[in-house]
This record gives sequence, C-alpha cells and structure tokens, in this order.
Amino acid sequence: MELLKRYSISFGIAGVLLYFFTIWVEKQHDNNMPHNLTAKIEENVTVILPVKRYFEKCFDLSESQELQYGFDSQAPLSFNLHYHQKGEINYTIKEDSIDELKKTFQPEKRGYYCFQWGNSGKEKVEMNYHFKILKRASVND
Repeated sequence: MELLKRYSISFGIAGVLLYFFTIWVEKQHDNNMPHNLTAKIEENVTVILPVKRYFEKCFDLSESQELQYGFDSQAPLSFNLHYHQKGEINYTIKEDSIDELKKTFQPEKRGYYCFQWGNSGKEKVEMNYHFKILKRASVND
C-alpha cells in the first residue's frame, strides 16, 4: 500500500509539472504556425458564414511566390489579409465592408499569411472564394 501511495504522488506531481511545461511551451510558440494552415496551392470553395462569426484560411508563402485570389458574397463582409510577427498582427489589406474583391499579392518576405472574413450582419452569408499560389514571374522573363 505504501508503494502505491508513493507512486500516485510521484505521478501526480509529474502530471502537474508536464501540464505547466506544456502551457509555457505553447506561449513561447504562440502565433508561429496557424492552426488552419493549408497545404493546397489552389482552391475554389463556397462557405456559409453564420452571423457574428468569421472564417480564416492561411498559407505559407515565400518572396518567390504570388497569391492570386478573390471572393464574392451575398452581402458585405469584413475582410483582411494579415500575417503574424512577434505576437503582433500586421495587416496587408483590411476592409470593413466589401462584397467582392480580386487581387494578386506578392509577399516581401516568407511568412504565414491569412485571409479572414467576418460576418457582422443579421443573417448568414454565402461566400465564394478562390486562390492560386504561383511562382512569381521573373523581371527578366
């Protein structure tokens, strides 16, 4: 019985230490890699965005790539293209009320870039978005 008690206490202490160590590691690596990072290089999708909700799609882009993208929706949405750096969100594009857009983005440096749409309206909104990641054309071509 004494042996069982000793092991129970040891495992309990180890569990608590592992829990706090995990929290510490997550804080050290916060915002380094988005949870919704896609490995796709092309996509054309329809999304239903509920009221007071947002949808996010992230990419790993380098300075040698370009991102062609666009969307259209039934009603205006908020939209931004952003990246995380040292715990701060940096916006490349930020629109408060837009229902369509078509652009090409060329990153200046490698990073995790994310689209984010938000529905602040009173009804759900259907949105179609597309993107394609291409190798950036050389100036000499």
